[in-house]
Amino acid sequence: MTAQFMIWARAIGPQRAAFIGSLLLSLVALGGSLINRDGIYYVDAARAMLEQGFALQRHGIDWQFLSMLMAGLSALTGMTPETSGHLLNAFFLAGACSLLVAIVRHRLPEAAWAACLVALAMPAYNGYRSELLREYGFWFFCLLAFWLAMRWEEAAPRWREAIACQLTLGIAALFRLEAVAFYPALMLWQAFAAPPGQRLRRALMLGSLPLAGAVLAGVLVGSGLVVLPNRVGYYLEAVNPLHKLQLLGEAAGNMSESVLSKYSREEAAYVLFFGLLSIVPVKFLKMAGVFVVPLAYAFVARPMKAALACWQPLPWAFLVYLLVLVAFVTHQFFLVGRYVSLLNLLAVPVAAAGLALLMQRFPRWKWPMVALALLTMAANVVSLSPKKTHIVEAGRWLGANAHDAARVGVDNARIAYYAGWRASQAVSLDRAALGAALAQKRIDMVAVEARRNDAGIEKWLAAYRLQTVQRFANKAGDAVIVAVPVPAQASPSITERSRSNTASME
Repeated sequence: MTAQFMIWARAIGPQRAAFIGSLLLSLVALGGSLINRDGIYYVDAARAMLEQGFALQRHGIDWQFLSMLMAGLSALTGMTPETSGHLLNAFFLAGACSLLVAIVRHRLPEAAWAACLVALAMPAYNGYRSELLREYGFWFFCLLAFWLAMRWEEAAPRWREAIACQLTLGIAALFRLEAVAFYPALMLWQAFAAPPGQRLRRALMLGSLPLAGAVLAGVLVGSGLVVLPNRVGYYLEAVNPLHKLQLLGEAAGNMSESVLSKYSREEAAYVLFFGLLSIVPVKFLKMAGVFVVPLAYAFVARPMKAALACWQPLPWAFLVYLLVLVAFVTHQFFLVGRYVSLLNLLAVPVAAAGLALLMQRFPRWKWPMVALALLTMAANVVSLSPKKTHIVEAGRWLGANAHDAARVGVDNARIAYYAGWRASQAVSLDRAALGAALAQKRIDMVAVEARRNDAGIEKWLAAYRLQTVQRFANKAGDAVIVAVPVPAQASPSITERSRSNTASME
């Protein structure tokens, strides 16, 4: 059996194995999972495009290329926008994993299978397979651009390949604007790595389109012919050092008053700044999981310069994106894990090289290492916790019984999504705001989540004089409670259905 598997593995190759394996992992991860909150807005925008035309829709997001692709694929195939989005994301992530293996196979062939294992098991991005995100397209096209840049450098550098690389990064920027930061990364790479006498020419070859675009955009915006997009303005504000110093000063003042002692108030800004900076490496190491060990061993077994040299321009991209994350975390004072995931993606070749070296150095531990990686791979996509079926059931019940979405408040947007309501229709607020809306008679029904150990839900219902119309619970005891004010009796149709549903549940 083992011999047959090895024959099959050699026949398919690590690159195709990574692509097929990634698709299978995405299929497993999507089984029974609920849509994520960001995904609701992408689906909502795609639905609006299908109904009103492919114009930008205002549904909580202003960078809607993924929604356009979802709407286009839905129009062509008849699939729902949500299914189209998951299909696109599955292929984008499979392509990204395959590209990582291709990079390692090209530069370090003996580590190709190790790269396949690391690419499919790294928790940083594999843990998001069940979510509908625009990061997948961002990751894929960024890695494709770096792959094209590598091939461009190794052959006689020509304009055709340089333009293709820049256009690919441009597509990545349609998913996430941060991709624009990789243009200077590629230019810096050539400014240092190209042969003397060709550095300026090669750097300009890889930066010609963004430089020309920046000049054109400056003229159009400066003349008033084009309005600067909100997203672009946000990024310009995030990198503005004067604005950043002002934000840090205000936040440090608040922190010194409420947290630090009087003896440490002068150092509040330093404590805040370096504390924020520590978020990036902590998340990077945490999301690397067990692959922290081969990642570190790659630098132990070889000098750092030698360990990074064969993976250019990925180290330059890593450095530039690290600066992007620093700008973000010191602007918003928080950092979502998936924003850091690209750092882990860029580190996969180094981790794969380290894993291959570990297997050579400790051959007896080879199969335990493989088993640990496979266990990590499974943990990324298989959840043993009870499924949140109660949210789906509550949403469907509301869709069938509450005919005016504007009169129903929810504390989880996914309840409204499974009711079939648009994000613009749903009244999605936290409990306190729902209570205020009830008091002001803006809504006359609520659907709120309650954990199995949530002792405050009964007090909240009593405080606003609410009676339970329906309760949906999963195997863990978590529930969604649908309630109405006591003075306002439920309609006969709701009452009858509630009684029948309650009887069937009993």
